[in-house]
Amino acid sequence: MKARILSVALVLLVVLPTLAAIPPQTITIPAGTAVHFKLNRAISTGKAKSGQNVPAELTAPIVIGGKTVAAAGSAANVHITTVEESGRIGGSAKLVFHVSSITLTNGSKVSVRTSSYVREGRAHAKHNAKYIAGAAVVGALAGQALGGNRDATAKGAAIGAGVGIGAAAATGKFDFEVPAGERFNLKLKSSVKATI
Repeated sequence: MKARILSVALVLLVVLPTLAAIPPQTITIPAGTAVHFKLNRAISTGKAKSGQNVPAELTAPIVIGGKTVAAAGSAANVHITTVEESGRIGGSAKLVFHVSSITLTNGSKVSVRTSSYVREGRAHAKHNAKYIAGAAVVGALAGQALGGNRDATAKGAAIGAGVGIGAAAATGKFDFEVPAGERFNLKLKSSVKATI
């Protein structure tokens, strides 16, 4: 029994220094590699700011040549490059972001640049046109009924259009939110060297 323990200890003494001596390996993650991730916090076009970072995590591992470079669940960082709030009368909400870093299996963080997620919100034009045109028609009809002439009709239409603009503004903004947990798949724009 002692001889067996001694032989196992001897093998460990020979193998462990060899394992410890294996130098870190540099792996190139090629451009076009898919980065699957989910947001850990919601992004709202009404509250977010350009330049802001949002925590995320990988939902699938990044495996290169059979070696896992970054595991599923590893931390990632999403960088918001553009965010535009919706206006009340015009201007659609817009959001653009990309992954700017991922955490590797050895715990180190590497900067990356992925393709961008781009989303534009609902447009005001069609919505506003309904309110403004509808109110202008009602105003013109009221002006015609009350004044009975062309000037009264024109004044009624102008007043109605003004009311329509106010109604369109009162309906508010068309901001949107990308919820926490939403999943994305973006691709690396350029290759990245990772030391594992």
